[in-house]
Amino acid sequence: MKNVDEIPRGVSFLQDALAERLGRPAAIRAPKNDPSQWYLFDPCFSAIQRGMGSSSRDYRSGIHIMDGKIRFYNVHSRASAKLLRANLLQRPEALLNAAEKTLHLRRHHLLYFASRSKSRKAAGKRWEDTVRFIESPIWKEFKVELERNPRGLVLDMFPELPSAGKIGTGEAVRGSDFCLLLADYHRIEYARSDESAAARASQVVDAAWHLFACLYPWDSPKRRDASLRRAMLSKPGLLECEYSKIENISHCECDGSEVQAAHIVPHAQGGSDRYWNGMWLCAKHHRMTEGRVAGSRSRSNPGDLQVRLIAPLNDL
Repeated sequence: MKNVDEIPRGVSFLQDALAERLGRPAAIRAPKNDPSQWYLFDPCFSAIQRGMGSSSRDYRSGIHIMDGKIRFYNVHSRASAKLLRANLLQRPEALLNAAEKTLHLRRHHLLYFASRSKSRKAAGKRWEDTVRFIESPIWKEFKVELERNPRGLVLDMFPELPSAGKIGTGEAVRGSDFCLLLADYHRIEYARSDESAAARASQVVDAAWHLFACLYPWDSPKRRDASLRRAMLSKPGLLECEYSKIENISHCECDGSEVQAAHIVPHAQGGSDRYWNGMWLCAKHHRMTEGRVAGSRSRSNPGDLQVRLIAPLNDL
């Protein structure tokens, strides 16, 4: 950890801006062997990612300064990657909002993340085989890519990959990488006045906050599922996977896991916790069909399930 006296001007303004937004001190770190890199983050992320007994010096998610660029990043942490993905599925527009808010502070536009589709196709162990890049020097082109299918973009994030390779290499921590370019660092470091530097730092933090917010637990899916499960258990019927009852769906064997109460219309899209908006699915089929079906269970005859596939199945 570097001494406080060594903190560059731009990093100091960013730290102050993040602390103001958090309402508590923001943590910073820099590798001793690389003076060009700085990490700024909420110390609470350590507890979220590793538990309450973890060190407050974790820096796996937050703002990263490297090679003259300011990025929002996630790395090495599958816990925060899962939170980021789950919350972005509820607010996929957060990606575009974050990128657009600091458009005037950079010349290039970049997003990359560990990709489910790339990992499945490549079947390789190298980091570059698992990461999807979206970049352009032209904002309109970049924006089109983000707006083309926002939900599909988020669904493609963070494959469940086993670690591979040695510690210290990209291969050792595959599957959780995420990076969105926010600004060129020199716009803050070399601002003509402190007032201008502080204003730009606040703009960067405000942009990053769209994604920062997605790193905190919002509400408990287990609690929602438990409410739906109680409602469904109040009605007669067998607790077995009902995947095969979905219209227009391909055959797929169950994974043998305990059946779960699954929302037909997702809770995030206004779906009810009443029994008629639920179906029993094994864990695998729950993941595959989430947000991809429509219909309901008959209110007069709970055993009558009328659900159809309306979109391609989610990748496992």
